[in-house]
Amino acid sequence: MVWLAGLITLLTIVLWVYAFFDALTCPSEEVRNLPKVLWMIIIIVFVVVGPLLWLFLGRPRAPATAATSAPVAAASADHLDPSDFQHPSGRQRPLGPDDDPEFLRRLDKRIDPEN
Repeated sequence: MVWLAGLITLLTIVLWVYAFFDALTCPSEEVRNLPKVLWMIIIIVFVVVGPLLWLFLGRPRAPATAATSAPVAAASADHLDPSDFQHPSGRQRPLGPDDDPEFLRRLDKRIDPEN
């Protein structure tokens, strides 16, 4: 029974620390329902209830664009033209540093300045 009380205490502390630092690092203009300072006071004063209120009522909502756009794009692929994928994208620069010979030369020079 003592280990259960210790586990609940540990989870409460972890939740409190997470909510405190999440509220502290969140931009003020993204906080919902109350000002950021008031949320910080609620989290500090109400140790158990404050972090839960922050998570459900004050924390900024994550944008849901990734979850909703993937099934729609996969279901409506009929409008795509296969010939669009055969043309180069028109980029003059390499896609990544591994493809850029100038970057690789500078990297070799930084590693071994005598070469």
